[in-house]
Amino acid sequence: MSGDDARMRIVVGCQPEPRARDALVLGMLLARQLGAKVVLAHVRPPASPGAGVGAVDAEWRAFLREETDRLLDDAQARLRDWAPELPVERAIEDNRGSGRGLARIAERHRAVLVVIGPAPGGRTARVAVGSTADQLLHGSPVPVVLAPRGFADHPPPGIARCTIAYQRETHPSGVLTCGVEFARRLRADVRLLTLVLRPVRLYSGRQHQAAEQQVLRAAREQARQDLAAAMTEIPVPADGETAEGADVRTALDAVTWADDLLICASGTVGPVKRVFVGDASHKIVRNARTPVMVLPRGVRADLWDGSRPDAGHTPPPLRPPAPP
Repeated sequence: MSGDDARMRIVVGCQPEPRARDALVLGMLLARQLGAKVVLAHVRPPASPGAGVGAVDAEWRAFLREETDRLLDDAQARLRDWAPELPVERAIEDNRGSGRGLARIAERHRAVLVVIGPAPGGRTARVAVGSTADQLLHGSPVPVVLAPRGFADHPPPGIARCTIAYQRETHPSGVLTCGVEFARRLRADVRLLTLVLRPVRLYSGRQHQAAEQQVLRAAREQARQDLAAAMTEIPVPADGETAEGADVRTALDAVTWADDLLICASGTVGPVKRVFVGDASHKIVRNARTPVMVLPRGVRADLWDGSRPDAGHTPPPLRPPAPP
């Protein structure tokens, strides 16, 4: 197997809308740190034989080909300008579901990640989940990375830290190990983050407030113990942090983010080895202010094996993307 064939492959979803730059820049940063190859992928609607006369159908197919070539040419030109050392492949899939099409491309190219941008209409600096993300988060065979809206406007030089959202009682086996190993491949710091949500206030009496405070103190102590135990299980130095809030959004907003990738687990139900986002992870994804990677159920750390860059691999200086 040639060295190029042995590289990790990262599928980056390409779309015609401006928000596609967010996925392209994030995919580039991850590929540079991992020494990976980028697979520029586009899912186009399948032609519908019999939908019209032959000449009309042929014209529609030609239009789809031209639009796809233009889209991928533009994405490839941007990558050449930003990071000329990156090896690039192109992939096209005809599918009525863009997320399902990207999952098929990931399987076909034996990719280790799928990177996509935000859905239209999302808030700036937040991850926005649309139909493409929803299909991937319920059917991708590999981790899915979602870029927040506007990520490409002020990209960091790289991912400096992987923050793993950690809840011992719901954490699927292997997720912590896989997240830590991914951080090691990125040469990024590791932080374990546990969210402590304040109990819902049902009554205003002093007795009920005292009970709520007791529940909150117990949750804080349990989180502290769980984090301490988790940090003894992983082979690299890590920080442990708890974030408190009335809900997931306020808890995440209380956290300091600095060139982070937030890693969370899929739910504990759903198809084996496929991403299936449970309620807690879904809330984390929708309220994140930094890129998020969702790990599939049953994921293993050896997902990254066989494609480790040389120990001396250092990405060359990044050429900052030009404003849109």
